[in-house]
Formats: sequence, C-alpha cells, structure tokens
Amino acid sequence: MNYTGGDIRRLGEKIVINKGSINNEDLELLQEYRKSFTEPLSETFNELTQIKNRIDRQGIIAFRLKRIKTIINKVLRKPDMHLNRMGDIAGIRIIVGNEIQLYKLLDAITTNFEVSGKIRDYQKKSKPIGYKGIHIYVKDTRCNKRIEIQLRTIESHNWATLVEITDLLYNTRLKELGYENNIELGKFHALISRNINLTREQAEHIYEVLAKYNYITKLSKVFRNNNNEVKKQWIKVKPRSRYYLIESSSDSVPKLEGFSDYAKAEEEYFNRYKKDQEALIVLTAIHKPSFDQISIAYANYILSYHKFMDDIEAILKELALEALENKNRSRFRKIFKTYEELQANAIFQIFTSAEEIFVNKSNEGKLVLSSNKRISTRKQKELRKQIENKIDQKSSSHMIFMKEIHNLEIKKSIWNLVNRKFLKKHSKRVKKRLEALSVEFITSK
Repeated sequence: MNYTGGDIRRLGEKIVINKGSINNEDLELLQEYRKSFTEPLSETFNELTQIKNRIDRQGIIAFRLKRIKTIINKVLRKPDMHLNRMGDIAGIRIIVGNEIQLYKLLDAITTNFEVSGKIRDYQKKSKPIGYKGIHIYVKDTRCNKRIEIQLRTIESHNWATLVEITDLLYNTRLKELGYENNIELGKFHALISRNINLTREQAEHIYEVLAKYNYITKLSKVFRNNNNEVKKQWIKVKPRSRYYLIESSSDSVPKLEGFSDYAKAEEEYFNRYKKDQEALIVLTAIHKPSFDQISIAYANYILSYHKFMDDIEAILKELALEALENKNRSRFRKIFKTYEELQANAIFQIFTSAEEIFVNKSNEGKLVLSSNKRISTRKQKELRKQIENKIDQKSSSHMIFMKEIHNLEIKKSIWNLVNRKFLKKHSKRVKKRLEALSVEFITSK
C-alpha cells in the first residue's frame, strides 16, 4: 500500500472528526503505517541491546509497536498533534538496576544515535502522579523514522506497571490522564512512588485506598489464578519463540503465544484487534527472555506477580501497631486481616518462584509441586531448601511482628479477651500457611 505523510496526517484528522471510529480501509492504512516502523525498530533494538549489555547485563530490554487502540486514543487526546508526527509509535524500553546505570545508558545513546527532539528526564523530576524515567527520541537516518526509547530503573518500572494494573482492574485511565482520572487512586500511586518516610496522613490515605478498593485481596486473587496457567503457556512457547503476543483481561487468564516470525505475529495481532478493538493485546520482543523477565517487563499483562505486594507489608505493619497504640481495636483487626491476605499471597509466590514449578493441592490439603519435566532428586532437594529458607525468613518476620503486637498490648494495657481470640484465630491461620511444608514433587503428564 502506497501512502504519503499527508495521507497519514489526514487519517489522524478523520479519526478526530469521527471521534475514534475508523472504517476498514483506514484501519488497513493505519496498520501499514505502524508496520513501516518494524525494520528501523528492530535494527535500533539490536544496537541498543549491545549497549545495554555493556552497562547492565542483567537489565531487561524489550520493544513494541504502539497498540492501535492506544494510537487512536492519543490522537483523540491531542487533536492538534499530526498523526504522521507521533513520535512513540515505535518504542524500546530498557530496565536497569539503578540510577547510575540509567544515566550511563543515556550518555551512550546520545553518543551513538541521532537524538530527535527534547530529552524528557522524569527521573530527576517525576510527573505529579509519581512516574519516573527518561524518554529520548532517536532518528533512524536511513528511513527518517523516529523511535522512542524509555529508560527506567527496576524500581520506577515496577511502579509504572502497578499503575497499569490498577487501570485494568478498576477501569481507570491513570496512565493516560494522570491524577485527574481518579484523585484517590492517583494520590495513592503518587505516595507509593516516593522514597521517603510517609507521614501519618499519607500512610492513612494508602490504607484507606487499600480498604475501599479491596486492593490486596483483588490483586492476590488475580495473581494466584494466573500464575500456574500463564507459566504453562510460557513453557510451551519458549523454545521456538522470539516474539510474544500477550492478551490480558481483568476477568480471565492472560493468553501468551510465541512466534518465530515477526510478520506472522503482527498479522495475528491485527486479526485479533479487528475482532475486538477493546482487547488489551501487546506484541513484544525481549532479548534472551525468561519467565521472570517477561513477568517483570509486562507485569501489567502477565498479572501473576508484582513487587508491590512485598513492599506494602511494612506500611501495613506500621499502621496496625499505630492502631493498637491508639487503642483502636476494630481498625487494628481490619488491618491485620489485610496483612493476613498479604501473607497468603507471599507464601504462594515462594512456592511458585521457580520457573519450571507449578503449585497444586492434594486431597489431604498438602501443597504439591509439579513440573512439565522430571525433577531429579538433587533438584528436588535444592528447591525444597530454597523454599524452606524463604519460608523461615517469612516466619521469622511474622513472629517479630507478633511480638511487637503483644509487647504493645501489655504496655498499653489493652490485652483483652476479644483481642486475644482474634489474634489467636488469625495468627494461627498465618502460622499454618507458614508451616505448609508437606511438599510433594510430581511430573505433569
């Protein structure tokens, strides 16, 4: 299909006039325009991979073409921007361990590529909602295409994917619209992005959002439902795949499909989009991917784990102790129940941390670890030891927390029968989970 820059500009104008509605002919034109970025994107990705490896070999690098629905939404959101000048249709994201590596990458990119436009440094000054990272546009001199490169630390990336998970589960648009889309959730994400001690009021807002939106329980349920099934899909596609099509949903298990040929992968993406223009689908490539890498890079699509579930524990403990300090027993009990749900999720994650392992329950209630391949006796011992060490750490942390609770109750003279029964009941459940080490290994058929 032959087209000019003017054709693409006019296509964008039609999308605005028609309020996002697009006929089949125009959709085909938009898809051809997207695909025209494939070759320069792939070549830039290969060059950046070499640069990334020199700075952080463990870092994650992935590329994607902007989803059709996201392109349309951006055109509608910014009607004065010409579609043929949209700079982030082709995008590469690099996730590194720390800020020092982040700026080394930036220096290397500005040295080795032709920079196009202004470098947006949100790492030094984050967006109001809390987003951090560096956005830089480079130009492929052979075809004059612009490619956006996003640089993030693992910490800022984890935060950004949590925002997108919130958007998916609660039907918000915080990523696109920021604070204004939902003030409560916007402030919540802004607060958890900060590397500072929270004030009482700030910690209170975080808990109020957790409670109001049933946040921990909802995330835990989604993660536990998805983990085994997505991992099984990953093991099937991994050996032959270079490109990954991920389709996510708030009410069903994500679909993960691998392709060795990019053109076929892109064709499948386009066919799925035409069937359901609201579907959340991304086509990506990751250099030397593992299940851990794809789960981190696309946590908002895989929906099987997020580090937030580990990080929020300290805040919940502090709020629970504060409630006791103020002799607010009902509030303490609510917070402790949330803490208990968090522990259940953490324990599940410990058992599923190995890429080749799935978790099931036997008729006796034991946890059964299964694999798609036979696990040697030596490997079983290694896995069991890893699980036991992590459970011991979690158990030790829980017992310290319980000791702090009991000491505070004695100090404040608030130890009573109601509290004693509550703590005995809920702490017993946590302890039971922590002691669930009757693990069997089986080979899946």
